[in-house]
Amino acid sequence: MNTTTHAPDYAALALAGVVQAAALVHRTATGEGVDDQLRKSLLRAIPTHNAADLGAIFPEPADYRYGAGIAIEALAGRTAAPEVMRYTLQLIELANLLKGVPQITEKLGTMLDRVDAADPDEAELARVYQQTISTLGKRIQVTGDAQVLQREQTAERIRSLLLAGIRMAWLWQQLGGRRWHLVFRRRPLVVALQTLAR
Repeated sequence: MNTTTHAPDYAALALAGVVQAAALVHRTATGEGVDDQLRKSLLRAIPTHNAADLGAIFPEPADYRYGAGIAIEALAGRTAAPEVMRYTLQLIELANLLKGVPQITEKLGTMLDRVDAADPDEAELARVYQQTISTLGKRIQVTGDAQVLQREQTAERIRSLLLAGIRMAWLWQQLGGRRWHLVFRRRPLVVALQTLAR
């Protein structure tokens, strides 16, 4: 039995989701392999803005153990890839920025209503990102292997994962998460993430 199914800490799950999206962006940009299950779990969470409950957003909490593990290491100052934390902080910042632009938020919701929630198309989600998040005026500069980054499929995957990260960051903030918590509330965050990572 999956131990995380018992009263999961949804704020910890959302934070793990942000970090997981950032980590998969980094792996994609550098040409490393990406676990399809981890990626698809993130993408399926994107069109859940009208979900009836949090359990519908996280049907399989275990799919976020990867992100939880990286978050624990980062909060302990042991992150191996500084880009992952840079992307994480920028995703949180973009989610916060998005909340202040209701017309883009509304457009984003309308576009996501048309997405197949059961099997979201990566290219479609990338277009959603371009037509909404990219218009906010603040972009995430993704670095990696130049040849890999030139591929259209890479660009689509990165944009779809960034959109997933913003979805998770938005949810984390809805559940009380704040950027300063990553500095001044590390201990309770680590405890919650360790429960999830087990």
